[in-house]
Amino acid sequence: IISVLYLIHRPMNKIINRYIIKELAIPFASSLFILIFVLLSNFILKNMDKFLGKGLSLGTVLKFLVYNSAWIISLAIPMSILIATLMAFGRLSSDNEITAFKASGISMNKLLIPAMTFGLIVFSLITPFNLWILPEMNHNVRKISHEISRNRPDIEFNEQLLNSFSDKIIYVGKRLNTHSFDNVVIFDKAQKDHTTIMAEKGNFKSFQDGIVINLENGSIHEELANNEYRKTYFDIYKIAIPFDQLEYNLSNNLVRQERELNINALSKKIKSYKNNINNSKNIISQNDSKIDSLSKLLVEHEKKSKKNILMINMIKNQIDNQVSRKDKNLRLIKNFKQQVNKYSVEVHKKFSIPIACFIFILLGTPLGIMAKNSNMSVSIAISILFFIIYWSFLIAGEDFADRGRFNPGLSMWAPNIFLGMIAFYLYSLISKENINFKFNFKF
Repeated sequence: IISVLYLIHRPMNKIINRYIIKELAIPFASSLFILIFVLLSNFILKNMDKFLGKGLSLGTVLKFLVYNSAWIISLAIPMSILIATLMAFGRLSSDNEITAFKASGISMNKLLIPAMTFGLIVFSLITPFNLWILPEMNHNVRKISHEISRNRPDIEFNEQLLNSFSDKIIYVGKRLNTHSFDNVVIFDKAQKDHTTIMAEKGNFKSFQDGIVINLENGSIHEELANNEYRKTYFDIYKIAIPFDQLEYNLSNNLVRQERELNINALSKKIKSYKNNINNSKNIISQNDSKIDSLSKLLVEHEKKSKKNILMINMIKNQIDNQVSRKDKNLRLIKNFKQQVNKYSVEVHKKFSIPIACFIFILLGTPLGIMAKNSNMSVSIAISILFFIIYWSFLIAGEDFADRGRFNPGLSMWAPNIFLGMIAFYLYSLISKENINFKFNFKF
């Protein structure tokens, strides 16, 4: 019917466009909801032990989940695009509507236009989300985690395991209530006499600059000099531990990392490190000039008077100083380049992932037509396969780029290029009606 309407009146193109966009929008919304629910449920299950029975307020738990949902949404949207495209074109193919379109003279390119338009809509939404909202949410995750750690340090202690810090190893048994544990053992590595403190019970209280561990009914074991051993019993014993010893230093922990910077902040970081590289190169150039002039001066003095050992040694010391400064700046340049790579990777990733929406549409269109199946489980199975390939490329590329072994831009665009080549090949087969293989999934 749609094909006949198209032939009767060209404005009916709009009907076809709306029809295909609707076919994409409904499975996209449903698959996005399902993926977010599944991924968030998996996250909750993995982190459940961090919240259950710990006395945290419902508001704190909800904020932690909302902030963590940002990366889940960023991950789920491209995957939902692929699932929706597979389902939409799989249904059109299974109902022979693709055949009807082609018989009416409607090429695959014209059918792809509304699909790409839908991808453009999603792209226009996910791009600002990745550029601005996601970094802020990632930072908020670390802020609330840090806040929980400072206000409730007992949450960071793993029950019935050794908890290692800078100069102490603390073992706690089972949690008795919100703040208390039984069988507390503290190994103090800072003390030369190998002090070990044991207590039947201990509770943790947080203050502005550290925590206090209140121990009850225990003993202090000390290995003294001359192989002497001392054991002291106590009913109540308090130990104060500064936050910096527990690695909760506020100024260090809340410095924004690359995933917590928006596009403007990332650009400023990259520009700053590039300026540092140029400054170091200029200093190296000056060092080389000074080394050359000093070397010539040294040769002259050695020719004129080898007896003037003092002057010769002074010149040699100056040369050594210049060489040392040059080596220092070479190391700085290497470090600055690593920082540029790290931040450049994040910039490219913020754009390459949204662009992947178009790649997944181009890939899902021929795959859906070949599969001839609108079943969501089939679409999810196919999508997971290609998404694993995509994220494997992305993770490997990020690692190589951070270590300076691969160009940051190319490493982040490699997944799009690879899947884009596969998508273009499959799409060319569909467009030329030269399909030598078909998928026939039935569940």
